[in-house]
Amino acid sequence: MASVITKEPPLQKLIQCYLNGDSRACEQLLSHPEYRQRVIRIAHRQTRGHNHISWEDAAQTADEKVFQALKKRAFLPEKGNFLPWAATVAKFAIIDLVRREKQRHFKSLDEPIPGTDIRLSETVADDFNLYDAVERADLAYQVKKAIATLEQKYPKRGYLVLWQGKVQGKTQTQIGADLGITQSAVFRRWQELIAHIAEEFGLLPKI
Repeated sequence: MASVITKEPPLQKLIQCYLNGDSRACEQLLSHPEYRQRVIRIAHRQTRGHNHISWEDAAQTADEKVFQALKKRAFLPEKGNFLPWAATVAKFAIIDLVRREKQRHFKSLDEPIPGTDIRLSETVADDFNLYDAVERADLAYQVKKAIATLEQKYPKRGYLVLWQGKVQGKTQTQIGADLGITQSAVFRRWQELIAHIAEEFGLLPKI
């Protein structure tokens, strides 16, 4: 007697079962080859270069977020196809995981800069990825000291006001008003500040 090979249900059929309220369809969607291929690819890409997060953990986190979203009936076919929707949920879940892991691993960077209420980790990550450059606590301490020193060394440049504005999420126009300079000058001043730190420590690419 010939053995019967069980095939995966077509993706569209599983989606329809989900829309009809079949609770088992959520788990079946997460194990479908088309979905798994996308999530694994995203997990590999988003964790590349991050030694503290495996792609397997990232994929599992993505699965949990997609599963929760499905349970909340967040997927609506009239707003798009399932795979792109699931890939978007998975990608942002992994990005959030990577961000939180960086913050946890480099929690020493959350200490205030001496003489200010500015947390270094909130100000540098987006602009020159200092999280990846700073791997030792003593180096982080030296960087924090440098920021305070630059303000004292160049008091007329308004570096502290510029930095504070970045922390508060102000626009370049708002920061320019605080400093009494134009919006384009704010951008140049910011690049100037980054270059000072790069030149002093040799950690960052020169602007």
